[in-house]
Amino acid sequence: MVKTDETRRADRWPGLLRVPAHLVFVGAILVVAGAWFTVYAVDIWGWGGRSENLLPMWWELFNDGIVEVAQWIYIALFVVGAGYLAGRLRGGPHAGFASFFFVMSIGFAFILIEEAGDVRLILAEALGRWLGYEILGMHFHVIGTLPVMMFLAFFPLYALVRYAKHVWRAPRSRAYLIALYGLYAVSQLGAQTSHIEGWYAHFGNWINSVFFDWRLPVMPGIDPGANSYFIIDNVVEESFEMLAAGALLALLLAAVADIRAGIVPPENAAPEPSNESGVQAVTDDLPQPQ
Repeated sequence: MVKTDETRRADRWPGLLRVPAHLVFVGAILVVAGAWFTVYAVDIWGWGGRSENLLPMWWELFNDGIVEVAQWIYIALFVVGAGYLAGRLRGGPHAGFASFFFVMSIGFAFILIEEAGDVRLILAEALGRWLGYEILGMHFHVIGTLPVMMFLAFFPLYALVRYAKHVWRAPRSRAYLIALYGLYAVSQLGAQTSHIEGWYAHFGNWINSVFFDWRLPVMPGIDPGANSYFIIDNVVEESFEMLAAGALLALLLAAVADIRAGIVPPENAAPEPSNESGVQAVTDDLPQPQ
């Protein structure tokens, strides 16, 4: 079948949405692996003769460092691509895809603002100053960040419950969909409960012992308990969030690839008529006895 100029134009997709999904996810893995390797190389093995005036790599590379900046780039690309996909598919045979990615684009636009601006921490600090640093018997961060976290969680959860069944029809998207929600659930539940019973600090001690043999350099001017807390808050949490951002963008690209390949069945396809219904249709057309 010879394609017309109109058909060719309809088949065109922006270059961003033609990038293979697995390359994007592998890129996220390499960012995390490269950061962890640098921590070992500089902070543990002493490569490069790090000056005592420099901050440790485990502090520099993750929170507000290259790992988090890479997350912002991935999320920003997703928001643009998801908005484009939602507009392109709206009202067609893949309208459920359009709705899923439209809701997700809104949600992750807000998440990007929060990630880059630390909105929930700013509000929690203000609440702590106003109401005290223990609210309802809990650390003020637990209560202060909860409204923001609930607002941010609404959009991905609504998209999951209402529209994810449509994305599930794209076979190459399923693994990234599971990874996206699983990784974000672990990282955000951890962040929200990090001050309960000091479990981030206890977990940080375990990470320092098992993975670094207690050799991670401490941050100057911070007590040992806080250093243990920030090992999780910086290194572990940001690693999970980077992988989640990789799954997010890969999900979009995998969904587009499946739609372009024509392997996603239309959502509103009518079921094949059965023999019984066919016979009924024929008999309905016959003259009826008077």
